[in-house]
Amino acid sequence: MFVIACASTKQASQAPAPASSGGPETVMMPGSSPREQIDALDRAIEDELTRMGVRPAPPPACVASASCSEAAPQPMSIKPVAEDPTCKPAPGDTCRDSCTLSDSICSNAGKICEIAKQLGGDDAYANEKCQRGTTSCELAHERCCSCM
Repeated sequence: MFVIACASTKQASQAPAPASSGGPETVMMPGSSPREQIDALDRAIEDELTRMGVRPAPPPACVASASCSEAAPQPMSIKPVAEDPTCKPAPGDTCRDSCTLSDSICSNAGKICEIAKQLGGDDAYANEKCQRGTTSCELAHERCCSCM
């Protein structure tokens, strides 16, 4: 009887963990530092790129020259697939999945850039992740729109 109680207690104490280690909903919870939020969004982008079969974007050139603090985050210019009249992926599950991942990647990249902007635009780490996210978004969007 005691063993069962211990097992139940252990399961109950571990149950909340999966809910707190997941997607952007969890990342944006109060109490997370901006860097923790950026890191979680960046990991989500890399995971989604991998699922699409797209190599994650390399760090931007400003990392090599240490000039990311001078490169203010730019707003995302890529529209979601449904709002882009030039994006015409082929019908089918593969292309639909690719486009869903693309929209998610772009959404997460936009969130990273918004956090970077909230940090004043002079945080080199945040700006680098914003630029990398933007590049990842462009790659994913291109993959979606050229899906056959």
